[in-house]
Amino acid sequence: MSETLTAKGISRRYGTSTVVQNVSLTLQPGQITALLGGSGAGKSTLLRLFAGLEPVDAGEIRLGDQLLSSPERTVPAEKRRIGLIFQDFALFPHLTAAQNVAFGLKSMGKEAARALASEWLERLGLTGRAEAYPHELSGGEQQRVAIARALAPSPAAILMDEPFSGLDPALRGSVRDTALAAIREAGIPALLVTHDPTEALESADCIAILQGGTLLQQGEAAEIYMNPVSAAVAASLGPVSRLKAEHLPEGLAGQVVPAGTELIVRPEGVLHDENSPARAKVLASQLTGPLCRLLLQCNGQALTALVPRTTAPKAGTEIGIRLDPALTFMFQSANT
Repeated sequence: MSETLTAKGISRRYGTSTVVQNVSLTLQPGQITALLGGSGAGKSTLLRLFAGLEPVDAGEIRLGDQLLSSPERTVPAEKRRIGLIFQDFALFPHLTAAQNVAFGLKSMGKEAARALASEWLERLGLTGRAEAYPHELSGGEQQRVAIARALAPSPAAILMDEPFSGLDPALRGSVRDTALAAIREAGIPALLVTHDPTEALESADCIAILQGGTLLQQGEAAEIYMNPVSAAVAASLGPVSRLKAEHLPEGLAGQVVPAGTELIVRPEGVLHDENSPARAKVLASQLTGPLCRLLLQCNGQALTALVPRTTAPKAGTEIGIRLDPALTFMFQSANT
């Protein structure tokens, strides 16, 4: 039975700089947790601590009841039974796809390793590419081979550092879906490090928001999206508009907004409603596919809205708007 991979109060310092500060995070079996944050947030360092590639300066990491890391002890990475997948696929260029997958299975015996490698290549849609060398594979195929290689030894957990960011955008979604389905099927804890909020929301069961080495919020993806605990968390999951309470026109918010409050609004929370007394000028209307992005100005404040392409108003027109309370979050203004 798979076990949880847990960090409790871990910190990591480089000289006087603390890059991971008192982080507690539990990775549940069968779930993918996205670790989301900008450049320098500490995401890769936290992954390296879980992997045993670096020691912790405080706190502890456990796999089930087994202590993997503490300030006094670090179990080596190769003894943790934790699979690693990086943006650089790191396949052996002189080995075929099948041989790459079988490389970590030598203890099984040659025939058993070959059979298991073949099974994992089939799961990831690569049966016909088993004898191809890395230079003969597309980027998406190479990444699926790397994932098969990481999963074939039946690891206790898997850690992924921006594994899909180097792929062509046209292939990224399908490769990611195939790979993550195989990881979920394995029933082990999985951590997906990413800077892309769309990838985190589409791919993960849970999301953890990291900023400046501190964990701001963690929980189910939908819960964090709909109930962020701070403006920083709300903004980390995609574009938002920021509105000051003292500049709100009548009828826009649809609720009482205390003085000194800042409203954080997601684009789909700005609704086109000609019955609303709040008026906005359409500065630009940009096609994004089935939706149009409207750049609006309302009472001197900028807003962004997403509306259906077929009903999108043209630039230069004035429209009525209101805010969806479910997608509008109120926080105390930072300068109050």
